[in-house]
Amino acid sequence: MFDKYKIHHVGIVVPDFEEADTLMATMGLTEDYRGFVEPWSCWCIFATPGEGSSAIEIVVPTGGSLARFNKGGGGVHHFAFEVEDIAEVTRWAESQGMRMIEPQAIKGAGDFLCNFLSPASTRGIQIEFVQPY
Repeated sequence: MFDKYKIHHVGIVVPDFEEADTLMATMGLTEDYRGFVEPWSCWCIFATPGEGSSAIEIVVPTGGSLARFNKGGGGVHHFAFEVEDIAEVTRWAESQGMRMIEPQAIKGAGDFLCNFLSPASTRGIQIEFVQPY
């Protein structure tokens, strides 16, 4: 299934905006855009090291479970694959005995829908699917 999809972004959780700025400066990233994702109580800053590169999503929680990720220290959180049809991917996952975190895809921080495979289905690895629109 994954062989036909490209990496959309890698998500990294940081505890606050100061850490986000430090990470972007250290990695030489330029912010493309940011948005707030209400269901997950977080700001998502999409940044890249250059044109044509996959994005790094810097996630800044404002509460909820993401604020406690890795005991509040943050770190690499997920790998996101760009898909054409997130409903098709959801059906595939269910046919394999896996489940998604949300009952239906939600609007992400950009012009896309997204949903995650339950980490119980992937031995703890967070996998997100992103469908641009």
